[in-house]
Amino acid sequence: MKNIRTKVVHSQSKTAWNVIGDMPGCKYKIARCQYHVLDNNENDILSVKNKHEALEHAQFISMAFNQACQN
Repeated sequence: MKNIRTKVVHSQSKTAWNVIGDMPGCKYKIARCQYHVLDNNENDILSVKNKHEALEHAQFISMAFNQACQN
């Protein structure tokens, strides 16, 4: 299997963070970390927390691929 460098970007159409390949010829989605946005204003803090937690998960997945690429 070929080593893949990755990066984390926010989805343009969904409430999710995507882990995508960052090398020429490898621009495909490896993982999607979705999060939920709550509708009422009382839960803005919870929505931000959900988004941040999904970002941390996506960054962990990306880090794992990038470390495997270095070895």
